[in-house]
Amino acid sequence: MNLIGFVQALLISIGAFAGLDNPQYKITPVGFTRMLLENPTTAKISNAKQILEGAERELKVRYAQRGLESDVSSIDDCETPTGLTYKETTIGRPLFSKLGIFISDDDMRKYQNEAQTIVNGGNPASPIMAPLYEAILVKINGIIQKMDANLLAAMATSWGKNAVTGSATAQTVNFANSLSMTDGIVKLISDYQFNEGNETPIIVGNGVVANYNLTQGLKSAADQFGFGANQTFRFYNDLRSTTAWGVNHFGVFMPGMIGLVDFNKNVGPYAGEKGGSYFFTMPVPIQLANGQLSALTFDCQLKYIDCPTIVEEAVTVPRGWQLIISKSYGLYVAPADMFAATDRLTGVRGAFHYVGAYDENIVKTQAIAPFVNVSGITSSDATQEVAIGATYDFEAALTVAPADATQKGILYSTADAAIATVSQLGIVTGIAAGEVVITATTVDGSYTANVTVTVPVPVP
Repeated sequence: MNLIGFVQALLISIGAFAGLDNPQYKITPVGFTRMLLENPTTAKISNAKQILEGAERELKVRYAQRGLESDVSSIDDCETPTGLTYKETTIGRPLFSKLGIFISDDDMRKYQNEAQTIVNGGNPASPIMAPLYEAILVKINGIIQKMDANLLAAMATSWGKNAVTGSATAQTVNFANSLSMTDGIVKLISDYQFNEGNETPIIVGNGVVANYNLTQGLKSAADQFGFGANQTFRFYNDLRSTTAWGVNHFGVFMPGMIGLVDFNKNVGPYAGEKGGSYFFTMPVPIQLANGQLSALTFDCQLKYIDCPTIVEEAVTVPRGWQLIISKSYGLYVAPADMFAATDRLTGVRGAFHYVGAYDENIVKTQAIAPFVNVSGITSSDATQEVAIGATYDFEAALTVAPADATQKGILYSTADAAIATVSQLGIVTGIAAGEVVITATTVDGSYTANVTVTVPVPVP
């Protein structure tokens, strides 16, 4: 079987298919990940060549501390110190996310014929590989979401010092509907300037800070653009930041001092056919918040399953192929010793931690409702049977408490997508016979509710 031809056809067609005007197929990174992609770090990775060749798993960053006024001499003699000392730090082992897609032998035989046409420059009238492209793009969206959760978690342990307070502890800032000298937005700008931030600062978060930005954006006065007014800030909303950082927590970042470290394993001598598998990389178009198109490159392994598996003595998984899609990545935050010990910015990493709150005086005078936290979530269904291909609305069985909670958003997940999948609208779809737990998690507070879904064996 010509695996190379199949892979070539896949790489040729996947980009065109991703360009379809269907939101489900758009690979759109969420808040924090989107920010990292749109604001690439200027950090210099000293082993970049080895990483590009797939040879290194530990990332090394080389940097130099800035010069100080105390280094400067006013005497014209031969005692002036010279030279520049470089420092090096490691990001450690990268984060990793993967998933798999099954391709039966029968489907692969059909795909091979179509692939040959595509590789030869042809364009099939009704491509039978379209469902495969669809499955790949939908699944990759899951990897993007997992990446965002992992990167947010990594950021939670990487906050730097704020030179204003001399601490990395989160500061509470109060946002009001009218500008004042003590308003939170003034505090953020003042802190950023004191920490000698260059370029436009970036905010990532959810809760109060997001609501403030929305409120400012709805105004018709001179400040109608919220954080965007006069290019003061760039804002990225991320629901998962509530779980990773805390309710109403947000970060302010300096461009160039934080970024996504993106690399691949299946390149160079590590690509190609090995031991019954074919290893390759697959670039997939992504759409950023500013409408620009970029690409993320995923590692792929096409692995043959030559021995059928019997499940519960009834269902046999046929011979076929498993397409394993994975992503290796890391979070770069400027090292804690980016500035010398005698520098007033020592400990500053360009990542500042805050907690948003409403200005109490404005709340009282204008009767603005306070932020109400979620206290729990319950499901009226403990179990549910869903036939293969049928659907079940899990969201209809859920109740978020209290009823007046400010953020009642829910994230859904399945313990085994091979048995049943669940959309982010709570729609469960039966895939194969078995039993699986579907979980609903609140965005505010991370409370959970489960339903056990049974997919029965089809009756012949």
